Amino acid sequence: MRADRALLGLHAAGATLALAAALVWPRPGQAALLVPLGTGDARAPIAWAVQENAPLLALDTSRGRVIARVTDNAGLLRALGQGILPLAVRAPGCGADLRS
Repeated sequence: MRADRALLGLHAAGATLALAAALVWPRPGQAALLVPLGTGDARAPIAWAVQENAPLLALDTSRGRVIARVTDNAGLLRALGQGILPLAVRAPGCGADLRS
């Protein structure tokens, strides 16, 4: 009985993690808030955006907020490797149905 509960808990944790990742993981072409892990310094996300040729959509160096358009999933994995957490965001001008 104890092993059944542990297995059920493991499956629930995996499903929760997958749902959270699906909600916050940006897709190619979508805007992403680049959150530097460990420091609030915006230099690392800016350097990543330049390295990946990801266009900057919003830049607020006083609060360390950088929003860039994601080019591909491999770049997002490289961002994680550099200590930058990419979170999907809605930024003005990113939608397909822009209204004049």
